[in-house]
Amino acid sequence: MTATRPIPSKVARLVPMLGSATDYEALAAARAIGRVLSGAGLGFGDLAAAIPAAGPRRDNITLDRRPGPRPFDVYAWRRAFTPRQEAEHRARVRFCQERPSRLTAWERNFVSNVARLHGNLTIKQGDRLAVIVDRIEKETRFA
Repeated sequence: MTATRPIPSKVARLVPMLGSATDYEALAAARAIGRVLSGAGLGFGDLAAAIPAAGPRRDNITLDRRPGPRPFDVYAWRRAFTPRQEAEHRARVRFCQERPSRLTAWERNFVSNVARLHGNLTIKQGDRLAVIVDRIEKETRFA
């Protein structure tokens, strides 16, 4: 299984495509690598043998899989707040909806859009909602 011939350089250009988020692109890359290897008289076993081993194999070692901090991604905003904070957001939205005359047209639109999110706000939306509620409370105190 050892490669008698070097691995074609085209394989190195195709390997990063294996990490594509789209399944058919990753599969197409794998098939293309297979075609390039078979065209050179090699196989995937030869490709695997050409990869240098970094250290001893760790097949039977159980790794500690403690949950760490989640990496930031596009969908992280859905859980930017705790359930308690989300309940507070819903209460703030109700507070604003009960006082529509104190809101500008933009704020009324914002509050109605936020009400549809059921408290799952982005940090920026939560901050904006807090500013609106603070302003209304301040106006109510001094009125």
